Amino acid sequence: MKRLVCIVEGKGEVQAVPNLCFSVFRYLGVEGWLVDKEPIKQPRSQLVDERVPSPRRPCRKEGITRAVALARARRANAALILCDADDDCPATWGPDAARAIPTVIDGAAVMASREYETWLLHSFSDEERRKAKVTTADLRKRDAKGLLARLVPGYLPTTHQLDITRRIDVARVRTHSDSFDKLVRDLARLCGVTPPPR
Repeated sequence: MKRLVCIVEGKGEVQAVPNLCFSVFRYLGVEGWLVDKEPIKQPRSQLVDERVPSPRRPCRKEGITRAVALARARRANAALILCDADDDCPATWGPDAARAIPTVIDGAAVMASREYETWLLHSFSDEERRKAKVTTADLRKRDAKGLLARLVPGYLPTTHQLDITRRIDVARVRTHSDSFDKLVRDLARLCGVTPPPR
């Protein structure tokens, strides 16, 4: 079996992201791969160069290199680096981070636009979001955690993120989120499969 090791920034993502990757693998029909259940947690400041003014921040090359080395130590065949865009530009950070991944391992770098919780919001039906007064325009703004609290009272990443991640309909979220579509396409590439049309 080949092994995917995830590199994440948030506490909630430590449990949620392996489950999400497994769901994407199932959606893609991937065989012969497993997702390491214990991601490598790195502070955002080690993945994104916050010394550069937003929104055109590149990656922290030394942080990416160190995180990927930790993944290699876990016998990873591939590494996925995932962090929140917040107010930064995924089109700047993503390609820069991908170039910083050492060539000794296959890797992908994805920024969730704006936050991981934005993907979770897309997993709720239009009717559920309408009742909670969460509009499509709201999904483009920062504060997805606050919006999610309208749908999941008392929302906390470490308490609720895994359960909501488990209910994600990969095809639905992919249709509504370009950054999620990038995640799906990157995981397909790492595993050598072709994703279905969006």
